[in-house]
Amino acid sequence: MLKTYQSHNWLPAQRKWLERLAKQLVHEVIIDPDFVNNRFAEQGGAKQLDRVLGNQLDFLLDELSEAIWPALG
Repeated sequence: MLKTYQSHNWLPAQRKWLERLAKQLVHEVIIDPDFVNNRFAEQGGAKQLDRVLGNQLDFLLDELSEAIWPALG
């Protein structure tokens, strides 16, 4: 997550969402739009998170996936 935190100038609301996702990484193997919809339904799910992140949710999830599951060389 440190790489993700440093990769952009996140606004406070965006950073709060990133911290929520980081807490879930301890418990989940995969975080994708379906997971975001289910886990954060009360906060608006993936649609709201995408809006808060400036339409960067897919990019963020890809970035997290690459950080967690780097390609084996």
